[in-house]
Amino acid sequence: MPIEPLSETILTIYESALASEPWFGALHRLAAISGSSGCRIVIDNDEERLVFSVEAGCEHRISSYPSRAEPVSSREVEFITPGEPVAQSQVAPHITIGSAEPWRDQDIFDTLMVVMPTGESSRAILEAVRTDERYTDGDLARMRIIAPHIARAVRMFRSINAKRLASEMFEASLEALSTGVYFIRADGGVAYLNRVARDQVRAGKVLRLKEGRLVATDQRGQDLLTAELREIERDFKPVRRPGRAIALSDGAGSGFIAHVAALSVGARAARHFTAMAAVFVQDPVKAVSPANAAFARLYGLTEGELRVLNALLPGLSLSEAAALMGISEATVKTHLHRIFNKTKTSRQAELIHLLMTSTPPTTLAQ
Repeated sequence: MPIEPLSETILTIYESALASEPWFGALHRLAAISGSSGCRIVIDNDEERLVFSVEAGCEHRISSYPSRAEPVSSREVEFITPGEPVAQSQVAPHITIGSAEPWRDQDIFDTLMVVMPTGESSRAILEAVRTDERYTDGDLARMRIIAPHIARAVRMFRSINAKRLASEMFEASLEALSTGVYFIRADGGVAYLNRVARDQVRAGKVLRLKEGRLVATDQRGQDLLTAELREIERDFKPVRRPGRAIALSDGAGSGFIAHVAALSVGARAARHFTAMAAVFVQDPVKAVSPANAAFARLYGLTEGELRVLNALLPGLSLSEAAALMGISEATVKTHLHRIFNKTKTSRQAELIHLLMTSTPPTTLAQ
């Protein structure tokens, strides 16, 4: 066989490492170069089995199939030398179209099988079938060349798809939060914003994006935010450090509360490509959860006292809470002393502990 069809088949196999659909094209090519009427690949591990199969005009995919619940074929694959193609004539069971073996509608057929280990407890099994003539030594030789490429592509496919699934699940979780989440790179650029964060910068009253960077409209808040990010960037290695709460005022008696936290990203060189810090931004008014409201009703707190309590909850100082709310520090102190009296507490730490025992740490977006 000419080298070109073989190299094109190998190229298609590696394209299959990136997504599911190209596996069908790869199997059609494998069937063509081996003169097969049908072809399938079984991607197998201890927990599940993924099967792609093709025949003339038909493509089938079976996923989440219980791993090794049944033999892959009538032969025990454990006795086949890994990477070594094996051909054998068999009598076909009567299996209907739509099964994992849709091409097997003849009484006698010749099969070609290659078993390829792809990990400590995983493997890929390639099967092809002919109903007109036997597989030749040339067919086996071609499959022997192709088998290592299939094994590599399957390893890549499993790794990429597992990471993609984990990434999608992580992003879905961030999108569901009622807190704005910003991932910041070492160059100051924003690597990611969740849905609430996008709404916050779209409103533009407290935070904006300028040339891809997160910018606070309040200069004092911007200075604190910049200083905290620079401090994180200066650390040669990720360190355990408490997140800092920053008041971001809109200049009209309202605003957001931001928490800046360093992310453990490995070597400093990698920080040019990954996020070095996360900024969590919450509107203290919208952040009032049903549990906080119930707490206020339980102890008879006024709306103003509840606002002060929510402003102090993330760790703001009295002066920062006052600036955020657009009131004097003396007014904040007055509200706080009234809260102490109503809740029978005497210190902020004691008050916050009392609140936290009846408040979930985060809420989902509505």
